[in-house]
Amino acid sequence: MKKTKCENPSCYRLKCVNCGAYTTEEVSATVCPKCNGALDVEYDYEYMKSHLNFYSLRNAPVSARKYLEFYPLKNLNLLVTLSEGGTPLRKCDRLGKELGLKKLYIKNEGENPTGVFKDRGSLVELTKARELGAKAVCCASTGNMAASVSAYAAIADMPCYVLVPDGTPIGKLAQSLIYGARILQIRGTYADCCKLCERMAKKHNFYLAGDYVFRAEGQKSCAYEIVEQLFWKVPDVVIVPMGCGTNISAIWKGFKEFYEMGFTDKLPRIIGVQPESVPTIVKAFDEKKKRYVRVDKPASVASAVGIGEPLDDIKALNALRESKGCGETADDITILEAEKDMAHKESIFVEPSAALPVACLKKLLKRKIIKPDDIVVCVATGVGLKDPKSATQIMPDPPVLEPTDEDINKYLKNKVYEIRASSVAGKENVLWEKTPQPAKVKEIVKSEFNFVLSDDYLKEVCKEVKLFHEKVSKMRKADLQYIVENVLKEFTGKEKVFFVKDYALSVTRHKKPHAKVVVSYLGEILKTEAEGAGPVDAIIKAARKAIQKKDKLECWLTSFNVEIKTKGTDAVVEVRMGVKSKDGTEVIASATSPDIIVASIEAFERGYNMLYYKQR
Repeated sequence: MKKTKCENPSCYRLKCVNCGAYTTEEVSATVCPKCNGALDVEYDYEYMKSHLNFYSLRNAPVSARKYLEFYPLKNLNLLVTLSEGGTPLRKCDRLGKELGLKKLYIKNEGENPTGVFKDRGSLVELTKARELGAKAVCCASTGNMAASVSAYAAIADMPCYVLVPDGTPIGKLAQSLIYGARILQIRGTYADCCKLCERMAKKHNFYLAGDYVFRAEGQKSCAYEIVEQLFWKVPDVVIVPMGCGTNISAIWKGFKEFYEMGFTDKLPRIIGVQPESVPTIVKAFDEKKKRYVRVDKPASVASAVGIGEPLDDIKALNALRESKGCGETADDITILEAEKDMAHKESIFVEPSAALPVACLKKLLKRKIIKPDDIVVCVATGVGLKDPKSATQIMPDPPVLEPTDEDINKYLKNKVYEIRASSVAGKENVLWEKTPQPAKVKEIVKSEFNFVLSDDYLKEVCKEVKLFHEKVSKMRKADLQYIVENVLKEFTGKEKVFFVKDYALSVTRHKKPHAKVVVSYLGEILKTEAEGAGPVDAIIKAARKAIQKKDKLECWLTSFNVEIKTKGTDAVVEVRMGVKSKDGTEVIASATSPDIIVASIEAFERGYNMLYYKQR
């Protein structure tokens, strides 16, 4: 590492990693004024060593604030901190044994104050904003940066403006909103948000926070902590998710600084990992390019690192090359499987981006990039509560049971909780295009989901399959999965007292939908018609109208939620419906179908019949 003679009281200066020009933070704290390249902080390490308290460094508990002398800060009276850092380094024996790694560790950055590694950078960046006299701060984000900057801006009593791509996970936006940030959702990519935010900061004189030079200086403390937590030893391999590339380059810089100062006697290999669909830096490394390979429309379950135009690509590529490391990718299914394995085997709940290092371990072992005896540290960058929806993609919804021993026993017998967990891969695979015989359906359910349907459940599944094929010809694995799940959750074996035999709808753009229905109630066929606000409302109103003279329940809807389960215009939807009777009893019923109206009517039927038998 190049040693720089101290030419200012702070003993650091800013240098462009692209053109080599120097600048000051008063001129730019983001990018090089000459070429728009990324900046790095150069220190006088001899000066730093002469001013370090080595006893404190060796003996004080690990914490990001412990390393204040390693940061480019001038006035510690302005420090903005939420006690970040000091996150656990967990030895993962169960996960390691399954993979064939004897010394696997996970550095769980999700235990930072806002649940993400970004807090280390916000410590330095928001302190620097106060040093520079900023009145407000703004940033672009895919969610994690927004949450962290918002929290630190709140404690610094500074207004905060956040630009995020439309569709950012609500778990991340909720944090920013509650911290008081002013969020603007932009119909564009993260790169669009960055460019817009940069212009916004310049025009309105805001401090531009983000993956820039001072953030990296805080995030390098992750490397310091790993060394200390391994009792001042350096791991053989450190695997880090890459989005903009800031964090991986910062961590590499941290290891280099400890080595430069003589605290360690070796350096680790750094491996950067990305989603298979957004390999901007990995592909550039493999193809020996100087800059990233652009991805115009980045899309991955690992949304936090879905960055199509990374800002710190040069620094990230330098980290991979200088450390004799490499890059690797994983597809979305493998990422979700890794997320599940980390939780099941080590009780570490992370968001998909944070599961990327574990998701890539098998490929790295196969390529012999890492060896079974290596000390391997995976940096898990964010807590799972940042994106809880991803976890629900691979786990079944909790069933709703009656408060009876019978329902508990049925739940334990059916093992509905195992079906989705065993079927992450191949969701879009087509199982058949023509309805098979019941025996074949039973065989396919067993082979795909490792589950044996009893005769009564098989009969009900076949009924649902037949209804499904009235709308769509192809049966995908995901479609069958949701049918089986719903039958196991909802089927009671009791005869339906009420169901809609058929309906006809008249729908135009400017008039209310009109529905004609034929219902069966206690064996009697009844017909009527009604209008409603929408097609489902019209059918349910007509059905209730048909049975109103005989109906003692007088039930109505209390909630109505629709979730799209698969892709495409023929996607399967799941409807969850709350149905309540006049005596105050309420149930939640669900149904799936490629047709939202069919799913809605089935859910209402199930809810009504559950209420009927509860009253009995």
